[in-house]
Amino acid sequence: MKYTSTITSKGTITIAAPLRKLLGFKAGQKVSLTLNQNRQVVIGSGTTIADFEKVRNEIVKKIPNHKKGLAGQALKEAAAKAWVADFNE
Repeated sequence: MKYTSTITSKGTITIAAPLRKLLGFKAGQKVSLTLNQNRQVVIGSGTTIADFEKVRNEIVKKIPNHKKGLAGQALKEAAAKAWVADFNE
């Protein structure tokens, strides 16, 4: 799919309705804009606090109790391991 959009004087861009629907974007939703190595803008869905907390809670559930309460690098490693395990399921 390819759509053309115009940048307004305030810098806003309209995402075509078929793309918004396909991506599940809703009015008022935050999105992330990233510039890749080819100077292309990549649009991703932003993360709401509720979405972040939901994912965080799912990850924390997978961390064994004896590893909860970790800090620093040990916490990062335990969280990453739980995230990868969830991704591989």
